[in-house]
Amino acid sequence: MITQECKIQNLAREYCKIFSAEARVIDNFGPSLEVLPVYLMYRPANAVPYVTVEADLPGDYQRFSVLDQAGRLDMRTGSDVEQKCCALQHWIFQWTNGNMLLTRLEGIDMKITNVGISVKSTGHQGLSVEGSPKVFEHFVSQHRCNYFCGLLSLRSLKVVDSLLMTGKSKASKSPLLQRKMAADSSPQMGRKASGSPRLEGAKFITVIVSLSGVRHPLQGPCTQEGLVMGN
Repeated sequence: MITQECKIQNLAREYCKIFSAEARVIDNFGPSLEVLPVYLMYRPANAVPYVTVEADLPGDYQRFSVLDQAGRLDMRTGSDVEQKCCALQHWIFQWTNGNMLLTRLEGIDMKITNVGISVKSTGHQGLSVEGSPKVFEHFVSQHRCNYFCGLLSLRSLKVVDSLLMTGKSKASKSPLLQRKMAADSSPQMGRKASGSPRLEGAKFITVIVSLSGVRHPLQGPCTQEGLVMGN
């Protein structure tokens, strides 16, 4: 469960990096969102050997998007931050051809944490989580494109959903990629050209750490943001 939470938030962070890179080239977008990294710490001498660690967020903690008890999305749209969170949800839904949805977004100002994800089919992006189809249906019917959706040239969710239903949707691609192709102005063009982003942290690598002068090999997930050894 702990490693899954780590993977989910760091996966959302990788998507958000590309979202923010596209937002930075839009003059009127303003400050962009950042999903905080989560680090997996291994404590071999502790009864609970694996824990997650992330930066402390001082300030007024808010919930921008949550699932209610009925499993329906409750999305706030009053402030710029809340509208940017809605635009991020729309952007990822369109990028993944309707296969992934950010269902929980919390944090302070532009710093996002405690991310929740629903996927239409188990195994998408290596995730074992699966959401109710009604969550996706509700998002399509409830979401109203805002100012930031327009700046990102996002298509109406009803259009995206109809393309998915008829099987006309193509491989995952950045919503701004076609508009930026001629100008080649996006700093993330090289990454977007290959299609859907991949979370390098989903792989396993060998990490060498030092404790009391002894070198220990350790394998662990979430290597995109690092694996930390603790006492």
